Order: sequence, then C-alpha cells, then structure tokens
Amino acid sequence: MKKFVLLLTTACLAFILVACGQKTYAGIQIDNDKYSQLTQSKKNINTLLDTLSKYDYRNSASANAVYRAADKVMSTNARGLDTADKEKLDVVLDNSPHGIKGIIKDATKKQYNVDGSVASQFHNNFQVIIDTTAKAVTHSEVQADKVSSQLNQELNVEKRLYKLGSQNE
Repeated sequence: MKKFVLLLTTACLAFILVACGQKTYAGIQIDNDKYSQLTQSKKNINTLLDTLSKYDYRNSASANAVYRAADKVMSTNARGLDTADKEKLDVVLDNSPHGIKGIIKDATKKQYNVDGSVASQFHNNFQVIIDTTAKAVTHSEVQADKVSSQLNQELNVEKRLYKLGSQNE
C-alpha cells in the first residue's frame, strides 16, 4: 500500500511539473516559449490590421507603418517554420504584387486608399498569416487548425477586413 501511495504521489508530482511548463490555447497545450511567441504574433497581426485601417496614400508615414508592421509579423511569426512555410509567409507579406506591402506600394504609387476591392485581396493573405502562425507553435495539423480558428475568432479578421474595405467606399 505504501508503494502504491508513493507511486501515485510521484505520478501526481510529475504531472504538476509538466503542466506548469505549458499554457493552454484553443484547448491545446503549448510550452511557455511557444505561447509567448503566439502572444507576440497575435499582437503583431493585430497591429498590422490596425495600421492597414489607418493607411492613407497621401501620408507616406502611414505606408511606412504598414511596411514596419508587415516586417515585424515576418520576423516574429516565422520562428519555428520550415523553409516552405517561411516562403509562403514572405510572399503574402512582402513586395510581391499580391503581398500586403506590394498592394500598399501600388496603392501609394497610383494614389488610392484601401476600398472594398483592395481589401478583398487581403483575405487570403491574412488566412496564410494566421495558418502559418498557428503552425509555428504547434506539433500537428489538427492542433494548428484549432489554434488558427481561435486566432481568427479573437482577431476578428474577416469583419475587420470588411470594415477596412467599406471605410473608403
């Protein structure tokens, strides 16, 4: 009986020690470092959405703020991704014609703000950003899908992009 109690106590202690080293997000256990990365990544995505909503082609500082926010998303959110996923993230953020920075550079050059047709180009970009962010902090596709869904819900991306497009109509 004493051995059983000792074994049970040891098992409980081991469980508590393991649990203390992890946080839960979207029902998924994530270690502290990855949780910190996820928290920072979420803030960076939020900042990027905010800077896009403040973009005005007449103000070069607003375009520069979008570029800085996109660079910050790339540097933080790419940690832990394989090369192919880093490239996907880079394409949707950078200067490619359909990347966020490329769209804003084109809008600045051609002097137009983000309306509904421009904002619609961001939907796929943000889905890739959120999916790769989730993938960077999880161990499987199932976990990444759960984290991605939770991020979409918390950041309210679709509604914010719709609002972004309608504010300049």
